[in-house]
Amino acid sequence: MCEKLASLYKKHSYINDILDDYEKSQFNKIRSGDFEYAITINSLGYLSKYLKDYHRSKCIVLVDEYDHPLDIAYRYQYYEEARGLFASLFSVLLKVSIYFDYLHR
Repeated sequence: MCEKLASLYKKHSYINDILDDYEKSQFNKIRSGDFEYAITINSLGYLSKYLKDYHRSKCIVLVDEYDHPLDIAYRYQYYEEARGLFASLFSVLLKVSIYFDYLHR
């Protein structure tokens, strides 16, 4: 999953131009694949915010095939940990979206 997130950030490297120093640091950690749990959890939320700021338009995130990693986790008996990770990942994304909608009303 970290490789997929890093790849997604590499695809949107052009965003780096509008980020402040702290955001660049976070962005580059994720893009390089060198990040820990807390950054992983926030990575989709960060990217959503950066895309919204760059394009000055709402960002739509489509999530597909999240069930496959959960199926693998279930088979190898780490389902609860994987479920917790995905729940955190998606809830941060939703909270970021709701927060920015509220700010821009």
